[in-house]
Amino acid sequence: MPDQLQPNYLDEREEFSLWRFVFKIIKIGVLLLIWGFFTYVLVRIATKPDASSVVTVLPNETALRKVSLPNDATRITLWGPIDVHARHGDFPLVALRVEWRDSNMNRTFQRSAMWNVYLLKDDEAFVKAAKTIQVSPKQKRHYKGVISLEGKNDRPVSLLMLVSICPLVTNHGVIYAALLLIALYVLIVFELTDRTFAALLMATTGIAILTALGNRPTLQNIISWIDFETLMLLLGMMILVAIMSETGIFDWMAVLAYRISMGHPWPLVILLSTITALMSCILDNVTMLLLMAPIAIRLCEAIGVQTPLVLIVVVMYSNLGGTLTPVGDPPNVIIATNPEVEKDGIDFAIFTLHMLPGVLLAVIAGFGVVYLTMRRSLFKLEDRQIELVAEREAARRRISAEINTRATQLRELQSARPCIRPADNYFETLAHLEAHHRIRDKTLLIKCMLTMVFVIFCFLMHSLPFMPGATLGWVAILAAFLLLILAKMNNIQEVLDQVEWSALLFLAALFVLTEAVDQLGFIHWMGEHTVRMIMGVDERHRTTVGILIILWLSAILAAFVGNVPVTTMVLRLNIALHHNEAIKMPLSPLIWALSYGVCFGGNGTLIGASANVVAAAIAHQYGYRISFIQFLHLRLPHGAGHHFAGHGLPPDGTLVRNDPENSSCNDNA
Repeated sequence: MPDQLQPNYLDEREEFSLWRFVFKIIKIGVLLLIWGFFTYVLVRIATKPDASSVVTVLPNETALRKVSLPNDATRITLWGPIDVHARHGDFPLVALRVEWRDSNMNRTFQRSAMWNVYLLKDDEAFVKAAKTIQVSPKQKRHYKGVISLEGKNDRPVSLLMLVSICPLVTNHGVIYAALLLIALYVLIVFELTDRTFAALLMATTGIAILTALGNRPTLQNIISWIDFETLMLLLGMMILVAIMSETGIFDWMAVLAYRISMGHPWPLVILLSTITALMSCILDNVTMLLLMAPIAIRLCEAIGVQTPLVLIVVVMYSNLGGTLTPVGDPPNVIIATNPEVEKDGIDFAIFTLHMLPGVLLAVIAGFGVVYLTMRRSLFKLEDRQIELVAEREAARRRISAEINTRATQLRELQSARPCIRPADNYFETLAHLEAHHRIRDKTLLIKCMLTMVFVIFCFLMHSLPFMPGATLGWVAILAAFLLLILAKMNNIQEVLDQVEWSALLFLAALFVLTEAVDQLGFIHWMGEHTVRMIMGVDERHRTTVGILIILWLSAILAAFVGNVPVTTMVLRLNIALHHNEAIKMPLSPLIWALSYGVCFGGNGTLIGASANVVAAAIAHQYGYRISFIQFLHLRLPHGAGHHFAGHGLPPDGTLVRNDPENSSCNDNA
């Protein structure tokens, strides 16, 4: 902010504390142990190449491929014209088994269960299907491993087959995955290190655990785990907002909120929250916090209310507003850009339509809950803010003649009987804000508005058949290019400096960590227990029970682990439930439950959402502190209350009923 008093607490020297010194030594020791573990493993163990080959399966014939099986299991991955949405009994298909045969390949001693791989009519399709198959013979030395592919099709089909001889089938993998998530939580909650660095450490540790278990991923595989569509969307929107901030539009909106509220605290808090929620529907909420948090701090100092509490409320409404659209919150970005979700027909408009009822209910109820819980504490200023307010009042006595004249004009223009009586020092504060917060570049603002029209148009038109390439990530990047061209940016480094690169790196590390946790079997373990719970109820109520399980499971995990990794994990669980033949659940209601759960659950703790951490970091820059316990105390009851709003969606999870044929299953999951 141009007139923001810079915090001087960074210049203060900390007094020596023995306990603080011991804590630092322990912290460095723990981090060195983690570094030593994954460094030793990654240096000592090399990547084991998997055997790949092209197999041509003829109609009504069986193709055999010899394979070395040093373990009791193998993971087979197939690429080709595979129908991953086919149901049991469909035709055509290739039936695959893993067998142990004698040296002459004539006699079969043991074989696995049949894996039916259903085929598409389009021979040019290239779809992936994978399955881990276990076979445990009593005597391996006299047997040979064989993969048998039986063609039950009416024409030849060629498949690319990749055989991994070291799959993870140990039950200890679930324990290792849980320890990874707990370690990430401990590093962040107790502030042992930076959040991004903690995610990088745990992601590397996850790779090291996979390596120690004999399944080291290649660099190409690790890169493929990162969802670049999500990162492209966030990067593009951050560039757009960085340029838009140069116009002064966000500062002008803050002044407008102060003018409408007549300087009264509660109307101002409501207006700030509403503006943040509305803007977070279009722009991602992390970027909105980068802009709105400094403005909120300035206004809190101007009207004398507790800044950390207002920031927490603003964060809450940025998360609520971001819940509405696929571009407002990183979890929604992950959900909306998933290929399985797109195939189910969920586009920008349908997503927004289904999320609207719950978001509106949560927003309206949230204002009442905020007032009831903060009506007294909002005006209890901290010592640091009391000093800032005193400095601000002293500065007002030395305001320039121009601002003083403007304050007099505002007082004269005020209606004799206004609907809301102005607060004390309202006209002086408004004149001061108008002098320092105004539209600075109208031409650039028009260019920004044209670019945003292009963005919104492409988001809405993505579902149409003539714009299949208008994905969220590409639209954001193309819009960023457009605005950079229109704005005639001579020095792009100034724009790139405003991009939150640490947030992008944090998300990339979480994608890698989530994939490592998945390969360790944690998601499969959760899926088995979820299926068991759903199967335990009557078939008529399984969809409702599944929605409630996903809703609360994702919310609880999001609050205490972070909604970004939880979204990736539970989304895979949803897809597995959708393809499970025993349950046959439609995907769309699980998607709405997941979105409500992770977005509302992210309001529960300081690490629940990326926007929460961004707000805490900005508050720290201005001399305020939002602790984990303070955030938990204020937000967890609100988050639970908002989460009940998610129960308002219909039992089948849809406002527009989908074709039941879309809820088909197959055994490729």
